[in-house]
Amino acid sequence: MTGRSTAPQIRSRHVAAQIQGQRAYALLLVTAFVLTLALLPSPALAQAWPGWGTREPVPEPDYPEVTVTADWLAGRLDTRNVVVIDARPAASYLAGHVRGAVSFPPELAPDIESLPELARLPDVLGGLGLSGREWLVCCGDASYSREAARAFWLLETAGASRVVMLDGGVAGWRAEGRELTSGDARRPQVTWTRESNSELLATREYVRRSFGEPGVELIDARGIAAWRGHVERDDWGTVVRVGHIPHALPFDFTAFFAPDGTFLAPSETWSSFAKLGPRPANPVDLADEFVVYGWGSGSSAHAGRWEEDAWGDGPLGYFLLRRAGIARVRLYPGGWRDWSGDPYLPIVRTVTAEELMHRLRKSRRWLRPNAPPADFAFFDVRHPADHGNGHIRGSVTLRSDYFADSLDVRIDRHWPDIDRATAPVVTYCYGEHCIRSRATSTAAARDGFVYVERFYGGLDEWRSLGGELVKSE
Repeated sequence: MTGRSTAPQIRSRHVAAQIQGQRAYALLLVTAFVLTLALLPSPALAQAWPGWGTREPVPEPDYPEVTVTADWLAGRLDTRNVVVIDARPAASYLAGHVRGAVSFPPELAPDIESLPELARLPDVLGGLGLSGREWLVCCGDASYSREAARAFWLLETAGASRVVMLDGGVAGWRAEGRELTSGDARRPQVTWTRESNSELLATREYVRRSFGEPGVELIDARGIAAWRGHVERDDWGTVVRVGHIPHALPFDFTAFFAPDGTFLAPSETWSSFAKLGPRPANPVDLADEFVVYGWGSGSSAHAGRWEEDAWGDGPLGYFLLRRAGIARVRLYPGGWRDWSGDPYLPIVRTVTAEELMHRLRKSRRWLRPNAPPADFAFFDVRHPADHGNGHIRGSVTLRSDYFADSLDVRIDRHWPDIDRATAPVVTYCYGEHCIRSRATSTAAARDGFVYVERFYGGLDEWRSLGGELVKSE
């Protein structure tokens, strides 16, 4: 009787002990997993646990007051501490300007591309009769004036305390029935009293160190066509210095203007810029630092009047981001002219499926049809399993999250004699919304390849043209 009654109790205690042990083991595993994740860098966390560390949206800012209306200015023209800075060419200024405006034409505005050049700016501004303590109202032909935006950046870089832009420019002033005066208005020379702000200037060296670094975004303000870097068919297979600075994103700043050419509300521009990213699911972090560049001072890339072609210019992009409430903005004034003019600096351009087909036919090794091309490095940066199920003939698999660490090994194995200064490296992914080719092209540029090419359309574009895919083990 006793034996029959105690056996179930013993078994119950045994089962309870097993359950308790399993719970303790599970708790140990969870603790170890969490500790492992805590030691991983952010990119690895995102891959190990999707959604981990998702950043909180940046709250809408208090927008800076960097524009004024014609009414605001008209009521203050006779105020001693309000000075209009007319940034148009000297001939336009002499033909008619806002009463009392000081001429600061493009030919007088210095090219500031280095810290020593920045140190000379106060003498120029003091010679115009400016101390830096005034309200300085920059004025161009219209709201989208490249010259006025450049004057705005120069004055802010020089440390001016209050710089604004006249919304509508001279055209808006006249449209409201206000008169212009002719002749030349001069102010007595004074001493510029403000400290320069070098944190608004991005030099070539700063950009070289910063592209692709966490917390820094490069914005190409020249337009999508220039960013892509078109090459004529006769030049296919050669390396040409067109395209963009590695990791840069293109942005069309026309989205910041109303149809009549005046500025949209800052909140509209904030929300518009917040959608920028390498793909819709990966917008930029508006708390990052943004470095804007355009064609660059002294560039002859533009055609026609600045008013017709000012949308893609760097200084205008700088001003518009400031007005949109972006807290950390720098201008790279040398822009594309300065960067592409140095043959040792890397550039990225996009290639089409048709151009890639042409290049692969030219580089094919006929005795080894699936061998890598002879004269350029060619990588499929998708998962190796996807590569095995179907890839472009000749491409070597190197998944994006291993790319930076394993690139040298793959190059030594497949292209031991390649010259990184002259031979391009080409990467591709699934399609335009795949960001792996952007990250890997940046990694290749940082690893010494001067000419980096993104097959931007990826397998989507390749299939659309009937391109062949091959399978491998």
